Amino acid sequence: MVPLQRVGIPFEQSATAVSRLALTHLRLTDDAPNRLVKAGSEAPAVLLVDDHVSNLVSLEAILEPLGVRMDKACSGEQALRFLLREDYAVILLDVRMAGLSGFETAALIKQRERTRNVPIIFLTAYGRDDAELVTGYATGAVDFLQKPFPPEVLRSKVSVFVELFRAQQQVRRQSELLRQKEAEARDAALRAAGYIDRLRDFAARLSEASTVPQVCRALFEQGLVAAGAKAGSVNLLDATGEALEVVDAIGYPEGVLNRWRRIPLSMVAPLSDAVRDQKAIWVASPEEWNARYPHVDMKGTPEAALALPLLVKGRPLGVIGLSFARSRTFSEMDRAFFTALAHACAQALDRVHLTEEERRAHAQARAAAARLQMLAEASNAFDATNRDLTVLLDTIARQVTRFLADACTLCLLSDDGTRLEVAARHAVLALADARPLLPGEALSDFVLQSGRPLLIPELSVEQRREWVGQSSEGEPLCSLICVPLRTQGRVVGTLSVGRSEKGRGFTLEDQELVEELAAKAALSIENARLFAEQQRSQEELRRRAEFEQQLVGIVSHDLRNPLAAISMSAGLLEKKGVLTDSQKRMVWRIGQATERAARMIRDLLDFTKARLGGGIALHRQPTDLRDVVSQVVDELQVANPERRVEVDIQGEVRGEWDSDRIAQVLTNLLGNALAYSPADAPVRVGTRLEGEAAMLSVFNGGEPIPRELLPRLFEPLTRGALKEGQSTRSIGLGLYIVQDIVRGHGGGVEVVSSQQQGTTFTVRLPRAER
Repeated sequence: MVPLQRVGIPFEQSATAVSRLALTHLRLTDDAPNRLVKAGSEAPAVLLVDDHVSNLVSLEAILEPLGVRMDKACSGEQALRFLLREDYAVILLDVRMAGLSGFETAALIKQRERTRNVPIIFLTAYGRDDAELVTGYATGAVDFLQKPFPPEVLRSKVSVFVELFRAQQQVRRQSELLRQKEAEARDAALRAAGYIDRLRDFAARLSEASTVPQVCRALFEQGLVAAGAKAGSVNLLDATGEALEVVDAIGYPEGVLNRWRRIPLSMVAPLSDAVRDQKAIWVASPEEWNARYPHVDMKGTPEAALALPLLVKGRPLGVIGLSFARSRTFSEMDRAFFTALAHACAQALDRVHLTEEERRAHAQARAAAARLQMLAEASNAFDATNRDLTVLLDTIARQVTRFLADACTLCLLSDDGTRLEVAARHAVLALADARPLLPGEALSDFVLQSGRPLLIPELSVEQRREWVGQSSEGEPLCSLICVPLRTQGRVVGTLSVGRSEKGRGFTLEDQELVEELAAKAALSIENARLFAEQQRSQEELRRRAEFEQQLVGIVSHDLRNPLAAISMSAGLLEKKGVLTDSQKRMVWRIGQATERAARMIRDLLDFTKARLGGGIALHRQPTDLRDVVSQVVDELQVANPERRVEVDIQGEVRGEWDSDRIAQVLTNLLGNALAYSPADAPVRVGTRLEGEAAMLSVFNGGEPIPRELLPRLFEPLTRGALKEGQSTRSIGLGLYIVQDIVRGHGGGVEVVSSQQQGTTFTVRLPRAER
């Protein structure tokens, strides 16, 4: 225990003039504007108040282990003065002191706003009663210790309030820091808002710019002011991409501008470094300039400068250079603003370039569309007249003159290929009387021999006389193009065009167009020649075919009369009955030969009718196919008694057909079957109904029809190969006539032939005419 002495005035005598004076002084001082308060001290402070110095020393010794600062006051008045200049973690206040008592001092402390919440621990050496405790706590005490007391208790209580004070100080410091940060954030937000407004106005101005000078003017008039710079320049890469060139600048002396008007990218300087490295260069002061670019002359250079690359999707367009009158530090916000400024400029410049390219592309597209339209119209004109070579040549000259020139001459090689001849020419009225380019001379001769086009944008007087052949009195041609006409890889002529208007000379694009027109003209000329030749060939073939077919018809018709005489004579001889057996056989052979010849003539006549008369004439009438089959089979059995013909007729097979022609069909098919089958093999004939059609089939065994012969089996003059010992009257028209007769009835004929199944011809005949 530490005994503390106490000598002083009882609390009951506290209502004295001294206390009132102290209170009045405290209030006046608390409101004074110049009061001194220690803030942010290194360690929390504790105020010890006791009118006995020995007690203060004892308290100091007790609290020393806490590592706090301690202020000692010997009276309440002195304690109040200490509270005016510093904040305390806790106050250890003696209750009974001379002058202001502890309770009076505590009451005064609690009346001040700043010290109202400072914790107070009352210390007393006298016995305490309940009234004194109530009074102490009523004045704002947090504890009440009676002397003597254990030092550990006092240290423990004081340490609690010290830690609480430290926490409060930390909170206050953090609050102050937060207020500072908020103020800085408000300032930054205001600066950012200003930058954003400037960027918005700048972007609005850039959106109206449609040319590079307009973009530069917007940068200098708005961006330069917003950046606070005194001079600026816009430098773009040249066509080679190896150097920067100034396209616009403001604020620089003429001497400085001339020195930096062209900067190679290989040079070490802020502008070239920014483009080469694709990042901004910031030079804040002359010292930094000397440190980074000691070899670059600073004469006329401001103290601070920056170089901002103009980048679009990683592709550099150039760089913006800005200069400042004084050194400056570029904050993060400044850097972001300048970068955004450069980005907006780069986008505007790229948009301008794209717009210009789009304009050029539209102009080229319009020119290409007009060119295609012209070529299409010329081609249509060529195609419309390519059946008459003379008209075509005149059309070519007129169309080329209409679209491209004032005069056109078309020259073609002569038939012997030794000279050029004027095939067509056309000119406007002013040149109508001028003679054409002389064929084989000068210009045309050069193009003909070399096979290359020749373009003369502007003709000299000598060239006009020598190549064009115009006199000085006529309208002179000022520009000329001559191109070769090629067909099948060889030059067959030339196409020459000329213009008489000065300042309207031909260009390479005009030459390409003339070459395309020449290619189309050459193709049309070749087509016209081929068409004329084809027409001549077709006409010759037609006349020859008609002559041949008429000859066959005439011969076939005229042969029937002598054959009829032979047949009648053989019949008369056979009827006399006085012939010997050998004579009878001779007469019979004459009759058979005459019959075969008659049938061949009949086939030739049918073939001629099919080719010249549009088909074999038919005379339809109700016909029973059984009767036709029986009649034909009986006739063939008489002529071929050694062969066996089997007939399979299924019911009535009636329809409207030409019975004679159907008999001819069956006769031809059976004749083929007998001729191309073994002598001991039967031939089968069958008829049946199948829906609305009658089916007629002829079968024979033996070797199949060769595969290569099947596709052309029904063509005229087509025959199969006979075996040794076989003979036939056929000349290769039988199956052709069969097909023509069947088609005339609206039907069709098919053949199936194989080694295993033999050969079967099947004829399908509609029962009624369609």
